[in-house]
Amino acid sequence: MNKAQRALYRGVNQLNNIVKITIGPNGRNVIIDRDNGSPLITNDGVTIAKEVSLPNRYENLGADVIKQASLKTNAEAGDGTTSAIVLATAITNHARRTMAFGYQPMVLKDELLAAARKALDLLPQHVRQIHKYEDLVHVATNSCANAEDGIMVAKALSKVGPDGLISLEMNQTGTTQLTFTNGVKLTAQVVSPYLNTKSMHHANVLVTNGTIKSVQEILPILEDAVQNKTPLLLVAEDYAAEVINALVLNRAKAGLQVVAVRSTATEDCAVVTNATLIALQNDLTLARATTAHLGHANQIIFEAEQMVILSDEKSPLFEEHLNMIKDKLAAATDDYHRTRLKERIANLTATAGVISIGCPTEAATMEKRLRIEDAVAATTNAMRDGVVTGGGLTYLKIAKDLDAHNTGERILKRALPSIYRQINRNYHFDAKTCTAIDAATVVKSVIQNATSAAAILITTGAIISNAI
Repeated sequence: MNKAQRALYRGVNQLNNIVKITIGPNGRNVIIDRDNGSPLITNDGVTIAKEVSLPNRYENLGADVIKQASLKTNAEAGDGTTSAIVLATAITNHARRTMAFGYQPMVLKDELLAAARKALDLLPQHVRQIHKYEDLVHVATNSCANAEDGIMVAKALSKVGPDGLISLEMNQTGTTQLTFTNGVKLTAQVVSPYLNTKSMHHANVLVTNGTIKSVQEILPILEDAVQNKTPLLLVAEDYAAEVINALVLNRAKAGLQVVAVRSTATEDCAVVTNATLIALQNDLTLARATTAHLGHANQIIFEAEQMVILSDEKSPLFEEHLNMIKDKLAAATDDYHRTRLKERIANLTATAGVISIGCPTEAATMEKRLRIEDAVAATTNAMRDGVVTGGGLTYLKIAKDLDAHNTGERILKRALPSIYRQINRNYHFDAKTCTAIDAATVVKSVIQNATSAAAILITTGAIISNAI
């Protein structure tokens, strides 16, 4: 093993030593020192991993490779991020010992990936679907390590369903509570990355089914937003380039809180926000639009190709509009249009759960938000794909069925129990009476991503760096 490889492996184990103490219901917290603002106190694996920067840049490269397992798992399952790092480290260490006896890295990589595929094929026999509210509570509580918060997440998802809308927000009241509101998901795309944001609160909404061709058309609306410091959402089918440039400039220099989206769902957006649709059929043009024509949204969440609007101010014409879509559905003959109309109806009639999170301190609020965010993701996945026994025990069960005579399977057979051992080290429990359950999606994602990250690392033989 050369100097570069030793540095990479040291980095892997240093990252693992930092995050592994957080795994399980009794996992410890880590304090993250931030240059701006209060320190962040959390046991969220992916958040901690992102903040780890080792002083030795070569060791840091090794840590970065294993971070990929955590980041991918977080994106796919929302939980199991620490388990992914623990497993990736164990696989890497066992593989390193195997290679020390002359085993070829590329051959070992292929055998490891094949072993992971076999492990994933074994997973379904340990999965059961959940049908009881109590199971939702178990999954959510296990994920966020707090019974009260787990019950809140379970209540929210039992009402809105796995495809429903759950919004998390932070407050200054020091208490955490769950409320329900109207939530609508609409196709929309922010027109410029310079106007992008995660969410807006208490925003006015201008909706037109045409093209905004010049800033002059909407100047009174923009001036009102600047003067009153009110967030503004513009919804149109298209925008002239000069309009987009002007909005970006005004947001950067004049403090205009504006987001502009392209959307074909303008009629739905108008009735949801109680805005007057600026359209020729309403005998209205943008030049004649005033603040009286604006709608309102309590919160707007922006995603890649859609936006979620939370609002209790539906138009008085909402029921009429909904019935019109239902009539179109009844008259539709082809499957494509029927599917699209059903989606519109489902989106317009959806209920969203809003979890407002508050603690005595900002640091505690941030830590709680991360835990609840994980719990929402894990419980949602459990509703969709079923659950398995938690506490790392499912990894043990899968390991028992792997073949010790196959090199790749033997490494995975030895590595999989590392998750159970670390959880038991942090939180001693009796495996025979363990009632914890995890989302099957989490286990699948952990095995897949941990093996992939480890396979990349063991086939790395050199480092190219521009360091002076």
